[in-house]
Amino acid sequence: AYNAQVVQWVRTHGKTARVVENTPFPLRPGTAMICSGECYKCGTHGHTSRECPVPPGDAMRLD
Repeated sequence: AYNAQVVQWVRTHGKTARVVENTPFPLRPGTAMICSGECYKCGTHGHTSRECPVPPGDAMRLD
């Protein structure tokens, strides 16, 4: 389902389109909507970036 959403997004906006507020890109499965209180380091809910349990260097880290 996710891959189909990405294909549809590219059809609608084009391969070189920028992801901005009015062209929201389908999120990777398991992540939270942007600006919904997600951790800035791993993109999930339930903790703040200061308390992020994902260790530095882990593939789940966004930074």
